[in-house]
Amino acid sequence: MSAVAWRRALSVQAVLAQAAWVGIRLMLGYRALALGADPVFLGVLASTFALPALLAALPAGRIADRRGGTAMVFIGLIMAAAGTGLLFAVPGLAFLLVASAVIGLGHLLVMVGQQTFVAHVSVTGSSDSAFGTLTAAASIGQLIGPPAVTFVATLGAGRGGAAPDTDLGLLVCIAFSLLATPAFFFLRRADARLRKKRISANSQPAGIGGVLKTPGLWRSLVVSGAVLVTVDLMYAFVPVWATEQNISATAVGLLLAVRAGVSVLSRLGLTRLIRRFGRKAMLIVSIAAAAAALLALPLTGLAGAFAVMVGLGLGLGIPQPLTMAWVTSLTHAAHHGAALGLRLTVNRFAQISLPIAMGAAAAPLGVLGIFWANAALLMGALVVVAGSDAGTQPRQEEA
Repeated sequence: MSAVAWRRALSVQAVLAQAAWVGIRLMLGYRALALGADPVFLGVLASTFALPALLAALPAGRIADRRGGTAMVFIGLIMAAAGTGLLFAVPGLAFLLVASAVIGLGHLLVMVGQQTFVAHVSVTGSSDSAFGTLTAAASIGQLIGPPAVTFVATLGAGRGGAAPDTDLGLLVCIAFSLLATPAFFFLRRADARLRKKRISANSQPAGIGGVLKTPGLWRSLVVSGAVLVTVDLMYAFVPVWATEQNISATAVGLLLAVRAGVSVLSRLGLTRLIRRFGRKAMLIVSIAAAAAALLALPLTGLAGAFAVMVGLGLGLGIPQPLTMAWVTSLTHAAHHGAALGLRLTVNRFAQISLPIAMGAAAAPLGVLGIFWANAALLMGALVVVAGSDAGTQPRQEEA
């Protein structure tokens, strides 16, 4: 398979898989609200998506190396679709947590599998372009997923109100997941051939203990976790804010699409900006923009929310590839895989613990407490970046 062919197949798969993922998260939030969930439960629900990755990220990576990333993606897509389908069989808030954990595990397998595949195909050359393909496709999936799912779900509601038909929305998500699976048959040959080259070229595996001792690594992990938690909390709690403001689910989908579109645009020319201003400056400016947007969101209506989403698009689009590059710039080339695996584990720990704490904080203050607590978290990340030497050039993978 040529480079153009596998890039196209991977892009289609990543777009559909990511559209399904963000759509599922939105619909589960609305379904939980319809069942009477409070902010604390929504925080727990957000955490259950991350729990499988905390426990299974490193084993999944080792299996993907042995069996192939494409096979891992195929299994993950089927698991995510099956977990979504289970929501139609058993009602209730308790089972919502079980289903979200199953879906979360499926998404983990998709993410690990796709990143492993990209690592395999780029072993003999630069990985920047290959990982850029995956990143761009995932962002496009985030762009089209929310409006597509919420549009269908709102049509099912009958009157275009703020309470969508989550059954219809979830069916759209299942369709996205299943439509992403045929790419496996296009990608598996290239995966098998290039995986053998990678295995033969591998050096001794890196120990996590040695990676943990890397000077300054903890700073990059803290900042990465804070940014990723913000993405999670946005999908979990923007529906709560919209419900309080009597804003329709269709409008919520458009708002999140604006955020995703700005995130895509923010990465254009990013390398030139880093060369001119440095990675540290770009991290400070972008995270500050996200914090300011979160402070403003609970105080705005629908019109102001579009401006807020522009700030969030910049604040969440720029730091993600930069923190990935920061991690790899701090570690030896032979330890990049271990460092990125550690980054994923830390991210998931943050996704599990912080939403619960913020959900509890929202109990007396409502949704305002959630967004302002999240802004405080990002301000803490700003302090960490300010005291660091984040470097000026991206070194490696942007996943």
